[in-house]
Amino acid sequence: MNRALMPIVALVATLAACSPRAEQPILSEFFSASRLRDRTALQKLATTSFDPASQGIITGFDITGVVISEAGGRATKDVSISAPVRLPDGHTLQKNLVVTLERDVSGSGRTAARWIVTAIRDSAAGLSPPPR
Repeated sequence: MNRALMPIVALVATLAACSPRAEQPILSEFFSASRLRDRTALQKLATTSFDPASQGIITGFDITGVVISEAGGRATKDVSISAPVRLPDGHTLQKNLVVTLERDVSGSGRTAARWIVTAIRDSAAGLSPPPR
């Protein structure tokens, strides 16, 4: 590779690594609407919620992975996140969660084919116990 291009390639790689993931704004809006119990906002972006009275409050998170799948014309993304969750009793726990996004094809125009939150679960919930 040409030595003159190396700094440019390094800059592009750094900027790409620092840019937010496409799922970040969707999840931020979802957790914000859930925290405020804003059902009007939630009905536009989710079929579920993260109930602050029973599940706690998430104000920030890191996306740790995304698995995209498509079956039967249905596209989904399982987005793994790590987040501090403030529980209803006031304690804060670091949790690893998986949020399922599904492509919504019911809308038309600007809202057609947007991603909506359809499920959220502990990441450990889908794991089988280790063999003995």
